Amino acid sequence: ASTALLADWSDATPPPALRPVLVEHPQPYAGESGEVFPGTVHAREESELSFRVAGKMRTRQVDAGTTVKQGQVLATLDPADSHLNLDAAQAALTASQADVTLAAADLKRYKDLLDKGYITASAYDAHSNTLKLAEARRDQAQSNLAIAANQARYTTLRAEKDGLITAVLAEAGQVVAVGQPVFGFAAGTDREVAINVAEGRVAALRDAPVLRIALWAHPGKLYQGKLRVINLQADSATRTHEARITIADADDAVQLGTTASVLMGERIDGQAYIVPLSALVKTTDGPAIWNVADGRAHRQPVAVVRYIEDGAIVSGALNPQMQMVSAGAGLLVENQAVRPLPRERETGQP
Repeated sequence: ASTALLADWSDATPPPALRPVLVEHPQPYAGESGEVFPGTVHAREESELSFRVAGKMRTRQVDAGTTVKQGQVLATLDPADSHLNLDAAQAALTASQADVTLAAADLKRYKDLLDKGYITASAYDAHSNTLKLAEARRDQAQSNLAIAANQARYTTLRAEKDGLITAVLAEAGQVVAVGQPVFGFAAGTDREVAINVAEGRVAALRDAPVLRIALWAHPGKLYQGKLRVINLQADSATRTHEARITIADADDAVQLGTTASVLMGERIDGQAYIVPLSALVKTTDGPAIWNVADGRAHRQPVAVVRYIEDGAIVSGALNPQMQMVSAGAGLLVENQAVRPLPRERETGQP
C-alpha cells in the first residue's frame, strides 16, 4: 500500500509556480497636458550701464539688487581732469569774445575812414573779414565749452529709467574705459521667461492656446504666460530658437534669474496618472498596463498623454489603489497567476 501511494505522488503534476512581479500604485497627476520648456526669468529690457568718458571711479553708490529711480546717481568718476578742461574751454571762450569786441571796434573806425575817403574799400574789406574770423573762433569756443560741460556731467552715471541693478561690474578705485560696463541693469518691472525651442516645435508654441509659467522656487503657483517673440534665426550650435514668454501676472515672487518652466497645453486635474515606462506594454489595441487583482494579472488599456523624463502620463480606468506591475510586465499573459511584491518608489511631478 505504501508503494502504491508513493507511485501516485510521483505521477502527480506539480502546481505551476507563481511568477513574482514588482507592483506599485499609479500616481495621480495634476499638471499640463502639453510640453514643458525650461527657462530663466529675465527683464523685458536688459542693458549694461557705462560711463561715456574714461576715468578713475571715485564712488559706487548702489549694489546688485538695488531698485533705482530715473535720475538716481549710481557711480561717479574723479572730476579733476574734466573740471580743468571746462576751465580751459571757458578761458578760450572769454579770449575769443574779446577778439570779437576788438575787431568790431576796429571795423567801426575803418568805416568812418572809408566814408571820408581816407582808405580804400579793399582795406575796409580786410578788417571786415578779420571780424568774421573772430566771430567764427568765438562760436567754435562756445561749442568746445559745451562739449567740456558735457564731459564734466558724464563723470556722474545716473539711471536713465526706473529699474533694478542686476550686477556690479566695476568697483571704486578702478580705472574704466569709455563704454566699459559698470552695472547690469533691468529697466521697468515687466518680466518674461527666455526658453529655447526645437525647430520642429516652433509652430506648436506659436499656436498654443494656453501658456502657463511655473517657478521652481514656488511650484504651487502658476502664472499666465503670453508669447512675445520667437527668434526666427536658429542657434548654429543647438538648432533651437530663443522665445520670450511674458509673465502677465508677475508678482514679487518672480525674481530675475529664477529658474522657470513654460507649460504648453490645457491643465489636467485628477484625470491622469504617472506610471513608469517599465509598466507600459504594447498590444494590438494600443498601450496598456497590468493590473494585479485576486492574485492574477489583467490587462488594462491606457492612453499616453505624453512622456516625461522618468515615466509617462497616461489616462484610463486607473485608480491610486490598484496594484500595477512595474517590472516584468513584458513577460505576462492575461489572467496569469502572479505573486506581487510591493515596490517603494518616489514619484514626483515635473
